[in-house]
Amino acid sequence: MTIENGDFIRINYTGRLDDGTIFDTTYEDVAKENEMYDENTRYGSYVIIVGSGHVVSGMDEDFVGKEAGYNGIVEVPPEKGYGKHKTELVKTFPLSRFNEKPVKGMQVIIEGQPGVVTMTVGRRVRVDFNSQMAGKSLVYDYAIEELIDDDTEKVKSLLNSYFRRDFDVMIVDDGVLIGPPSDLWLNEQWLISKRRIAYELLHAMELDSVKFVEAYTKESNETEEAEKTTEIDISDETKEDEEL
Repeated sequence: MTIENGDFIRINYTGRLDDGTIFDTTYEDVAKENEMYDENTRYGSYVIIVGSGHVVSGMDEDFVGKEAGYNGIVEVPPEKGYGKHKTELVKTFPLSRFNEKPVKGMQVIIEGQPGVVTMTVGRRVRVDFNSQMAGKSLVYDYAIEELIDDDTEKVKSLLNSYFRRDFDVMIVDDGVLIGPPSDLWLNEQWLISKRRIAYELLHAMELDSVKFVEAYTKESNETEEAEKTTEIDISDETKEDEEL
C-alpha cells in the first residue's frame, strides 16, 4: 500500500549538510560515532503524520508514493528545509539589553525568540534570529519502518513520539478518549501540546472529537492518606476534563 498524506508512519533518519556533516539523527550509534550524542535526547524511530509538518517539507513530500520498508535518500533545498536566510531576522540591540556579557556564538532569547549573537561592536550587539540551518541544502537518509493502520495504535504511537510515554487510549464511536499519565497533567509541555495533537488527530482520522480525561480516586487506609490521583483507566467511570 502506497503512502499518502494523512498516513501514520514510523521513520528513522539521519540528516546531513551537503558537505557530509551530520546535524541530526534518530540513531543512537550514529550520534555517538559522530560525537553528537546527547544523553537527554531519546533516540529511536518515531511516528509522524505525513503532511502534518512533523519533518521538513522536502522530506515530508518524499514520503508520498513510497511503501513501508522503503529506504532512500532525498536532497532538500533551503526553501523546503529550514528556509532561506532572511536579513530582516538579523537585529541589533543595545548592550544594556543583556544580563551577561554577550559573545559571538552565544545563544540568547529575546522577546521569546531564540537567536545567536553574531557580532558585538561597542555597545551594540547583533543577533541572528534565523534558524542555524537556514539557507542550507540538506540530505536525508531515511527509512520507513511501518505504515500504521489500526486507529488505536495510531493515537498511541503519535503520543509516544511526542512524549516517549505510554498513554491510555480508547476509540469510542466517532471519538477518542486519551488518558495521560498523572505526572503529565500539569506538565507545561503537555498543556501546550495537547491542543495541537487534538487538531492533528481530528484532521488525519475520521473523528468527531478528541477528549482528554483524568480520573481521581479516594482511598482510605489506616494512615488516613489524603486524596490522591491515579493514572486513568478509561474502561472505568472517568471525569472528562476537556473536549476539543
